[in-house]
Amino acid sequence: MDNEIPVFRISVPPENFKELKENAQSGMSWGNWGDFNNTDWGNWGGFGNNTEGGFGGWGGFGNNTEGGFGGWGGFGNNTEGGFGGFGGFGGFGNNTEGGFGGWGGFGNNTEGGFGGWGGFGNNTEGGFGNWGDWGDFSWGDFSFGGAQNGTFNVFGDPYKIKNATMVVEINGEEKSFDKVTFTLGGSSSRIFGRQAFNLKIRGKKDLFGRKQFRIRSDAREATYLRSKLVCDMHNRLGLTSISANYISLYVNDEYIGMYILMDAPKVSWAELEFGDENTGNLYKCKSGGNALTVKSCATGCTNENDEITDTTEWVEFLTAMDNAQSAEDIEDIFDVDQFLYEIAFEYLSGSWDHFVNTGHNFDMYKNPKTGKWTIIYYDFDGELGQDVNSINMFGQGNQDYPSYTFEEYANRKKHIFDILIFNDPTRFENILKNFVTEVFNPATLFPHIDELKKFIKPHIIKDKTPDENGKCPGMLNEKGSDYSIEEWDANSEFTNLSGSYGLKYWILAKYRYICKAYDMECDPVYMDENYEYSINKEVEGNVNDSWFMPKNNDDKTNNPPTNPPKEDEPKENGDKPTDKPTDKEDEQAIKCWAEFIGYPCCSEKDTYVYDTDSYGDWSYDFDNNEWCGLTPYEEPQNDEECWSEIIGYSCCKGCTVYEEDEFGKWGYEKNHWCGIQSFCKA
Repeated sequence: MDNEIPVFRISVPPENFKELKENAQSGMSWGNWGDFNNTDWGNWGGFGNNTEGGFGGWGGFGNNTEGGFGGWGGFGNNTEGGFGGFGGFGGFGNNTEGGFGGWGGFGNNTEGGFGGWGGFGNNTEGGFGNWGDWGDFSWGDFSFGGAQNGTFNVFGDPYKIKNATMVVEINGEEKSFDKVTFTLGGSSSRIFGRQAFNLKIRGKKDLFGRKQFRIRSDAREATYLRSKLVCDMHNRLGLTSISANYISLYVNDEYIGMYILMDAPKVSWAELEFGDENTGNLYKCKSGGNALTVKSCATGCTNENDEITDTTEWVEFLTAMDNAQSAEDIEDIFDVDQFLYEIAFEYLSGSWDHFVNTGHNFDMYKNPKTGKWTIIYYDFDGELGQDVNSINMFGQGNQDYPSYTFEEYANRKKHIFDILIFNDPTRFENILKNFVTEVFNPATLFPHIDELKKFIKPHIIKDKTPDENGKCPGMLNEKGSDYSIEEWDANSEFTNLSGSYGLKYWILAKYRYICKAYDMECDPVYMDENYEYSINKEVEGNVNDSWFMPKNNDDKTNNPPTNPPKEDEPKENGDKPTDKPTDKEDEQAIKCWAEFIGYPCCSEKDTYVYDTDSYGDWSYDFDNNEWCGLTPYEEPQNDEECWSEIIGYSCCKGCTVYEEDEFGKWGYEKNHWCGIQSFCKA
């Protein structure tokens, strides 16, 4: 079958499987908040490897594939070609040509096309893929006050089964493993219905050179595409990176679902990738606030080699970073271009969970071949407009996210930004433009999205079709949520959901902004404001509902349209649009700022502050399972004249910006567009 994917069959003692399910249910508990007021975040981990070229793919298992979705190729040779199809698994002994490559040979190079795993252990050239590595993806200490200060044990403790076995099936071939550790993994995924897992092969056996994997549900986002696309973009640009691909997972012959399989970097990974035996220079920056300084990273990042206690070389590197005044000062010890490409990636994708904002979800590795330290990102399910409103946790009130300037986006003071970007932005801007020209553009990404959607659609339907008892496969946390087939389809295109921009909508909007802001010559087809696309109004939601902030039960009370109001000519005073608030609505008493965006005010019993944004302090009403506002509403000093009334819209009371056009900045309150007043700083 063209859309066949590898099957991982895990076997565990029945009592352990029962306990695993029980632990999955406990992922909804709120646990221990610890020290909530400081900066450090988590316990993530991760990594990648070298890739040169295009979009990766899935290789093949034994024969050539040309064009189309191919087969599974094989496990040992190159893949060459363009966009044709999915190629296959690289070819157990043959080439794949055309299309989306394949696994590109689980040990060799891939050239051309959109590639994939691109050699389970080596470089890929000319394809959108390559495995790379991730890491120990357990949050453990989600510490808002430093890893040593309290714990944010909201997701429960990891459950580990050490006596598991596994059979991997690929196109009729099988590999068996009798010493496997299977762990309930993930972090934020624990609050969703579909869980994440970690996998470790013990003993002498390995799977194509690898012993540790992460099996991810990506339950945070609707499309199952974001991780794959981000990895593919990295690999197409030839960056040191990871890759993402799909598997079917069974536990004790129970179908759990389609998952995204990630590699995990350990000391053995460095040996496999770079011939760096027993390396002492692989650091995981898993806690938050890491800014490549001695203060933040000397102890904030931990060595993957448990035998290493001497961190002299690591601290010397960080000291050099602290003392540097220009790129030239660190060019011989730090891969500057890799770093700038990653910052460009964050900016283009609206990333909020990597270096720029949270200072985590990256690893640092010293490549013995170049002598340079290289930054490598991981964890990509929150990219490309997914939960981008989380940026507001870092001091931004502007919510027209695709139109952020880089200065607005990177608004946290970092020495490395000054010396590599702000003091002289030329190099960064050239890299940003190249990123857009080569891959971050609709002409490249839209067809790739279409191919991936077609490939995974049968698995999506299978995963989201309930049985006779009304239960979908793999929903181990029955209290958790999941997206519908309609939401999957719509969010893969241009429709915004609660907490998420439409995938193609984000790409289009950000592409247009960058092209204009940096005076680039871009594709007129996609720069045309009349470019047509459809929105599924049945599932459309508010992008400012957060995964961390459960949406209001009545989430339609404040779902702004995809676009702000636009008028060819300003309307005469008195010629008001039909959606202007009525006098009766204006007279309704507002008790707290949260009511402007559809949330209730807190009762007297709910006083603990869990979050703060431009609408004030937030607490959580556990009786009704919804967020509530703590900050009382006080009438602001309104402008003497409201600019938006000239074109038929009242002025906002708050300062949250959703869109900006030729008239000014627009907010959205009480189900109506409104103009942002001058007292706002957004």
